[in-house]
Amino acid sequence: MKWAIGVAVIVAVGVIAFKIAFPSYSYRYRLQISLSVDEKIYAGSSTIEVTWKCGPKIAGIGRCTPSLGGQAAVIDLGPRGVVVAALRSGETFSPITDRPVDATALCANAFGHQSTDEQLPELPRLTGRRDLSPSNFPRLIWFPNPADMKSAQKIVAQNVASVLGPTAHITEAFVEITKDPIVVDIPKQLPWFPALLVQKGKMIGSEPGQFRLIYNMFVGENS
Repeated sequence: MKWAIGVAVIVAVGVIAFKIAFPSYSYRYRLQISLSVDEKIYAGSSTIEVTWKCGPKIAGIGRCTPSLGGQAAVIDLGPRGVVVAALRSGETFSPITDRPVDATALCANAFGHQSTDEQLPELPRLTGRRDLSPSNFPRLIWFPNPADMKSAQKIVAQNVASVLGPTAHITEAFVEITKDPIVVDIPKQLPWFPALLVQKGKMIGSEPGQFRLIYNMFVGENS
C-alpha cells in the first residue's frame, strides 16, 4: 500500500513539474462582425480558442507557440454571397499592405495585451467584451459566389464600400470572452472547403498576384 502511495506522489510531482516546465495557456472568445448593405444588417460570429504552449526557459531560449481551434466567422449576404473573417491572412509570401491581424492575437490585442511570453498567464483570466479597432481587424474575404473558391476578393475593413457597394459599412465588430462550445460547420457554407482541407499545407491562389487560400484560414488546426 505504501509503495502505491509513493508512486502516486511521484507521478503527481512529475505532472506538476512538467506543467511548470511546459506551461500552456488557453482562452476562448466569440468574434462577431455585422455589416450593413443597402440598409439591411447582416451578422456572422464564431467561437475561437487560442492555445499557447511553451517550452522550458533554459538559458533564455524557451519559446511559446500559438495554435487555434474553431472556425472563421461567416457573414451570409444572401444573393451577394458571403464575407469571411479569416483566422489567418493568407499572405505569408506576399507584401501585406493592410496588415490584417491573426486570430491568435486579435482578442488579446483588443484587451490591450501583446501576447508576449510575460503576458500569456494573464490571457486565460480575461473577461468581458471589447470592440475591434480599425487597426486590429481580421482579414476579410468576399466570395460573391460561395461555391467557387476562386471568386475570393480581399476587403479592407475601413473601406468595404469599395467592394460591396456604396451603402456598405461595418456597423459592429467585437470580441467577447466565452465558454461557448466550438462549432465547425463551415463546409455547409463553403462547399469547396473539404477539397481545400484535403490539400492541407498547400496554398491555392485565388487570383494571380493576389493572396492565397489555405485550410487554416477557415478552420483552426486544433479542430
